[in-house]
Amino acid sequence: MFEKEIDRVRKQLKQQLDTRQPNITLSAIIANENVHAAFRTYFRAEAEWWLHEERAIRTSNTRFDTNSEAMKGLFPKLDELYIASARFDHEELTSSIDAAVKTRLNFLVRPRTTLKWFVYRGEPTKPLYEVLLRLNYLTDNAYLLNGIRQWAQARPAESSAYEILSVVEFERIVEKIDNDAILDLSQEEFVQLLDGIYTFFAEANPDLPPESVPTEAVIIFLDDKGAVPISQALERLLYREELRTVTRSKFIDVIDSVIANIDVPANAPQIAVEEQAKDATEVAPKALLNVRTEKFQTMLDNGTRERIIRKLFHKDAESFSAIVDEVLSCGNWKEAAAIVDRFYARQGMAPDSTAAMEFSQALHRSFL
Repeated sequence: MFEKEIDRVRKQLKQQLDTRQPNITLSAIIANENVHAAFRTYFRAEAEWWLHEERAIRTSNTRFDTNSEAMKGLFPKLDELYIASARFDHEELTSSIDAAVKTRLNFLVRPRTTLKWFVYRGEPTKPLYEVLLRLNYLTDNAYLLNGIRQWAQARPAESSAYEILSVVEFERIVEKIDNDAILDLSQEEFVQLLDGIYTFFAEANPDLPPESVPTEAVIIFLDDKGAVPISQALERLLYREELRTVTRSKFIDVIDSVIANIDVPANAPQIAVEEQAKDATEVAPKALLNVRTEKFQTMLDNGTRERIIRKLFHKDAESFSAIVDEVLSCGNWKEAAAIVDRFYARQGMAPDSTAAMEFSQALHRSFL
């Protein structure tokens, strides 16, 4: 999804960094003001991650007493020299450019999901120190990043940076920070959370109408936030009225419309409202599976389906069908998402690859 925009930004970044050279230093990348600040930050963080790995190697070598005061006194200066001399060869630069562009777009349109996958990369736990290091790659959605850092700083004094943090707890922390931040926002302030998305697409796709973004990008953003009624309203406009792009003013209109439609009269008996909601969700499991399966089949054209089977299932259509059936049989999307997450982790696949995102999004929309 959004391959055209990703490819355009990727090509621009390659031109700015002159990838024809055998090597390019980190200092040259950081000094290049033509390169977007978000990408310069990403490359800096990548070098810092290399240093983190180098530290782990040298401290685990039992042949040397790296805990001696003399050695520990040298390490800070050595670390500075490592960063100052960091460089990317052609292969590393190319792969880092690709990862930087995809990560930035993913973090803009689906911040909660991207944080989980980018930080944990399919693993169930991480040391808190590594969690904070991974955050250094990112610059957008600063309120989320700062909220996590503030949470870490507020840990009890006896807590170590090497405290183990599970992905489940991390998700809970991110969700709370995000919900607390948006709880009291007006419609206009909520729409401002998408400013980064509007800026990205304005730069990445000049063919779009002015001040607009693809409707699908906003739907993904809303799904990630759990704002299902608004995302469903936009989906209806996309598929029934072919609303391919959304301006800020149109988005506010949609939000206002959804809020107006879910307002319940003050004198409406609460029990009646609850029973109505209950009736709407009580569907026989088999019938519900059939509905979801039919909806899922409409989400993927033949070409996309074949690409997903080829890239994610090694051309095994039966395995594809088995996973789809297992996911769509779940009681809710949270349970289903856990199955999808475990599948990616088991296969060692990147959940932010194009094929994985298309597959996950099609499954998710089948639950809406």
